[in-house]
Amino acid sequence: MTESDIGYAEALDELEGILDELDGDEVDVDVLGARVRRAAELLRLCRERIASARFDVEQVVAELEAEAEAEPRNGEPPTPEGPDGPSP
Repeated sequence: MTESDIGYAEALDELEGILDELDGDEVDVDVLGARVRRAAELLRLCRERIASARFDVEQVVAELEAEAEAEPRNGEPPTPEGPDGPSP
């Protein structure tokens, strides 16, 4: 399984497992470096997924705000406006 195949929840679960392992009394020094490197990879992946989700949410919110601004208020039809304001 490649890193891109791992979902956020799975990466977080694995990261928590590594942290629990490292918090234990019997940390195998031979695998310590590899576990810390893996934890760093998982942390980067989680941060990337969060940043991607944040971007997606901000994009959707911006689209909704643009739609709301384009909609007429109080059920009134939109009035055409020129550079000097509303038409007479």
